[in-house]
Amino acid sequence: MGLQNPFARRRLIGRNGRILNRGRLGRPVGAFRFSDLFESRWKLALFSADKLASLTVPEATTAIGGYAASYSPSLLPRPWYWQGLVAGLGTMFGYQSGLLLSWTISAVAEKLGVEVTIKPGLRQGGMLAGATLAGLGAIAIPLRSLRWHRKNADYVHKPGPDAFWAVASAAAAYGVFFLLMAQWKGTLWLINQLAGRLHHRFAFGLVARLISTLVVLATILVVLDQVILRGVIGVAITASAKVDLRTPVNVFQPTTPLHSGSAESLVKWDDLGLQGKRFTCAGPSRERIVEVLGEPARQPVRAYASMNGRGLDEVTQTVLAELDRMDAWSRKAILVVTTTGRGNVNEWSTSAFEFLMRGDCATAAMQYSGLPSAVTMISSKQVPVHASRLLFGAIEQRIAGLPASRRPKLYLAGESLGAFGSNGIFDSPDDLLTRAAGGVWTGCPTFAPLQTALTRARSADSTAVRPVVDEGRHVRFAMNPDELVIDPSGLRFGEWVEPRFVYLQNDTDPVVWWGSHLLWRRPEWLDEMAGTNTPMGQMTWWPFITFWQIAADMPVCRSVGAGFGHKYHAAQCVPAWAGVLGLDPKADWTHVVAALNTDVPPVAP
Repeated sequence: MGLQNPFARRRLIGRNGRILNRGRLGRPVGAFRFSDLFESRWKLALFSADKLASLTVPEATTAIGGYAASYSPSLLPRPWYWQGLVAGLGTMFGYQSGLLLSWTISAVAEKLGVEVTIKPGLRQGGMLAGATLAGLGAIAIPLRSLRWHRKNADYVHKPGPDAFWAVASAAAAYGVFFLLMAQWKGTLWLINQLAGRLHHRFAFGLVARLISTLVVLATILVVLDQVILRGVIGVAITASAKVDLRTPVNVFQPTTPLHSGSAESLVKWDDLGLQGKRFTCAGPSRERIVEVLGEPARQPVRAYASMNGRGLDEVTQTVLAELDRMDAWSRKAILVVTTTGRGNVNEWSTSAFEFLMRGDCATAAMQYSGLPSAVTMISSKQVPVHASRLLFGAIEQRIAGLPASRRPKLYLAGESLGAFGSNGIFDSPDDLLTRAAGGVWTGCPTFAPLQTALTRARSADSTAVRPVVDEGRHVRFAMNPDELVIDPSGLRFGEWVEPRFVYLQNDTDPVVWWGSHLLWRRPEWLDEMAGTNTPMGQMTWWPFITFWQIAADMPVCRSVGAGFGHKYHAAQCVPAWAGVLGLDPKADWTHVVAALNTDVPPVAP
């Protein structure tokens, strides 16, 4: 007696003599038992029931291509475990691309009546050869990539990877790909199960498969959006709220009444949150400024307010009340800082401003989100723009009500998402030059509309990496102090006229150079930097791949030395602020830089 086909249709006799039409698995059409999910036949459905689940030449080729692309040159070196994750995801994306191509080829061949038959022996030999080549490639590709990964590491002053890095990352990539493939096969099995049950309800099997595919994919998307993504955001909010209750080591309540959170402040110390405590506890004192500069100074003012469940309007009014309490309007300048997602302020930039202003200044900042910048960008991209406009507009309005002779100058600062939000205050470059006296933005994303407009207005002989706008008359882009005074041709800039602004953007900062345009358009900087001894000079643009490679650099963008990646420190911020305030950026500021390197604690943003 032969084995019975479990997928065969059967005709059974009921109690009343009627013929019962039975579907797959021998049950009435439409019947479903959840226990089917756990029957042994799932293995057959998972690995054999659908020819689309088998590995074809297009799928194998594109999978290897995705794997190799993940090891191609990018902006920053990566640790082996992160590279392994990136390579595993890249391999899976390549496999999916090949799968789509295979489907297309199969559909076209079926329509044309073309059928290709491969002898079993030849098929087995081809599979063995393919597996051997894939295994060799899995090691050869990362070993071959060591040369440019070492060059990238040397460029950013990091130890280069070795053979262990190559082998370990390849092993991690295999593990990630295996898990993703298991998930994909499981998804196919669900589609097959549902399609098999719907097949008898529709005239065409294609309709059943289409409906089943849409149902499964829609369910997955709903689960990802409503359960996983919202769950991650909810956990992040809860975790951030708990973290905000802590006071880090070496962070103490300020003793000066000119800082928020002090005993005299309208804002309680425990209500400032983690980043607010770090900000108000830090900063140079009047005595420290006098010690470093040898000149008379004042105690700088620092105003900050966190959300604590309040709306942005209320938080803004709290900051204004603090500025009123500390008589910030009598200072020569007010710096409006847009924080990052969690409410962090770049201390290097703020302290540099306070030193160079001899303390005769006030800094205002507020929290607008409890989430990391990356999550904030996904969930509520316009929140930092809205918060920036609220705080800047309120301070601007208050200053406009003062006598012209007593109005403090208004400056701007922000890093990363904070720079994006701060840029969003203004509708155009002309609006910027009209409403502010100057500013320093660090690591501003190139998709910020204002930054984009300025870059497009650059001179023809300048680059997108270092654009020259109106001969550097008001706005200058730089990575180091030399670039603040010398143009790309090697000539000294002309007069720097107030208002003055600086965009500090490192050529290895993925936050600056990443954007959705990389999916379909070759970036200008890739051609401009080609042939240079920089990570950019080694890169080659490919649709989606370049987008993915730079995105994969973001989680490691702070694991490099100062002045590289997304790290903007004292040696960059002090000269930048010197230029904005009308001082010589190339003067000897080593004493201020040394003071900041000593005073600013190395805390994570």
